[in-house]
Amino acid sequence: MFSSARIRLLIALAIVTPVLVYWGFSGDTVPQQPGGTREDSGSIDFFMRDAETVYWSTDGARAREWSAPELNHYPQRSRSELRQPQTLMPTGDGGIYKMRANEGWIVDDQSQIQLAGSVEVHHNPQSGPAGILTTSSLTIFPPQNLARTDEPATLVRDGERTDTVGLEVYFDQRRIELLSNVQGRYNAR
Repeated sequence: MFSSARIRLLIALAIVTPVLVYWGFSGDTVPQQPGGTREDSGSIDFFMRDAETVYWSTDGARAREWSAPELNHYPQRSRSELRQPQTLMPTGDGGIYKMRANEGWIVDDQSQIQLAGSVEVHHNPQSGPAGILTTSSLTIFPPQNLARTDEPATLVRDGERTDTVGLEVYFDQRRIELLSNVQGRYNAR
């Protein structure tokens, strides 16, 4: 006859089998967002973990690179969204700009990179003092070697601090334009 263990096994199989059969024949195993379809603007067509990308200039020099622990591409938005992105941009004189933020996105044609949330831009020149820019949001335009924000920003370099609302950074010229409400604190030597 049947032992109690065998009876329990048969009962468990009788309960689980219809669920597995239904799941196997239902076709779509990816859960849908409530009220959404795969073609809406929130749909991801691909994602990457530990993504790294390098861009080269027309003369073969490294123009910039970025990395992120997570990247999601949204085809309807024509952009990739990044979690904790880091961007490196070498300068013509051997220095480097290193940027990082909590989140960001890159448009598909690579003409614009948006960084948001605790944005830091570290400038490490080949010679001279290093500097750091902090703000809540920064838009980078790689083709123009330009970055811009309308948010409050702080620049610290060699013990000097400058606060501003809005600025533009011209990477290739190593120049920053402060747009409004500029206040500075300088240490006398």
